[in-house]
Amino acid sequence: MTRRDSPDTAFHTVSHVRGWFVLAASLVGLWVLGLGLLSFLTANPVTLNRDQVLESTNVLTAVVEDVKVGRVRVEKSWKGAVADEQLTLSNLSETKPVARQRLLIPVTFTRPQWLITPSKLPRGPPLVYPATEESERQLRHLLKTGRLP
Repeated sequence: MTRRDSPDTAFHTVSHVRGWFVLAASLVGLWVLGLGLLSFLTANPVTLNRDQVLESTNVLTAVVEDVKVGRVRVEKSWKGAVADEQLTLSNLSETKPVARQRLLIPVTFTRPQWLITPSKLPRGPPLVYPATEESERQLRHLLKTGRLP
């Protein structure tokens, strides 16, 4: 019969507990790593503001040419209301754009100037969106159906 208070029994108990602790710590580490990876890959997806897009005179795919002046080079006019190749948007600097950045920009004409259409969100700058395949897909669907996909 083995004594329960023998050094061999204590060694096996400590070894057994240590093994479970390493296993549990490894599983927690993998879980945290998985959450971090999931967060990194899916964080902050672009979602267009439905009301802003529908209330705008036009939506442009444009490249920022001059941040201070607010000049953009128009690549595409989604609603066909802008025929100009370049446009100056008086409130572009509020969005903190980067030169050469390609954006989807909802715009409204208010005499004598073009503005980025304000959103109904309180105290925020006007919204512009990165011109990606996903944002353009959302825009096509929104202009066709009046709702987001």
